[in-house]
Amino acid sequence: MIRLPDAARAAATRLSPRHRRWRRLLDSLTLDPDRLPRPVDAPTRRDFIICGCPRTGTALLTAVLFQPPEVVTVMEPWDGMRLPPAELFGSLRAELATGRLGRGRLDLPALERDGTVRWCRDGEIPHPVEAALDHLLGVKWPAFWRYLDLLPETRFLVCLRHPAAVVRSFATVGGRLGGGLEYDTPFNRAMNDSLVAASGDAAVRRVLLYDYVNQRVVPHLGRPNVMAVRFERWFTEPDALVAELASFLGVRLRPDRARIGPNPGDEADDEALALVRRHCRTAETLGYATP
Repeated sequence: MIRLPDAARAAATRLSPRHRRWRRLLDSLTLDPDRLPRPVDAPTRRDFIICGCPRTGTALLTAVLFQPPEVVTVMEPWDGMRLPPAELFGSLRAELATGRLGRGRLDLPALERDGTVRWCRDGEIPHPVEAALDHLLGVKWPAFWRYLDLLPETRFLVCLRHPAAVVRSFATVGGRLGGGLEYDTPFNRAMNDSLVAASGDAAVRRVLLYDYVNQRVVPHLGRPNVMAVRFERWFTEPDALVAELASFLGVRLRPDRARIGPNPGDEADDEALALVRRHCRTAETLGYATP
């Protein structure tokens, strides 16, 4: 078997049809919240946003809250990186009015069949969805924490999780997150540039990515339109958490919508903990111990 040098493999990857398709997709995601006219047009009062640092349970929360006809949630539609908030929510509501949802990366048939929380490609599995006329609509994009400053009346569900578990998850999932960076798009460019300038060590950047997001989230957690959703509570008091979510959103929710497995954060990881102890500034502020 012939093994190509690293530079040759990287060049071959860049020239592959799959990589070119991915690059074309990223190039189509042109939205930068810093360039939106002020004030930013808000979505309706029946709309809400799910956000937070990646790997903090945003997908699980999206699945738990997908409870049509009263509540519909959409997970990471690429149009969220193209359209400003009001336009994005408006387009999704127009789509739901047809009785079918094509956008989003949540495998709705698997969720409805047995509660499995599974990802798919955006638009891969269109699915019939019955939405009430006055339904709530939530959109999940971790990076939408950037709208916390820009949408003072919109409701936000901000996911939180222990930094060591998040840093470990970044390393396990690999890709951009494994390198301590987010998607290479205008939406994330200022953050990515800051992280690259701060450290050339991917392991350190994974902690800095966690901090970068949460340092900007913390000032908003006391607002009445913002609810913090701690990942760990799904495994200790899920019914109480669902009841709090129902009260915050003003809707009835079933507590058993999505299947919740064992807590992956229970496994010790000395390397992640050591990195967090040395580099994380937000753990204590968020109420997470790093013994």
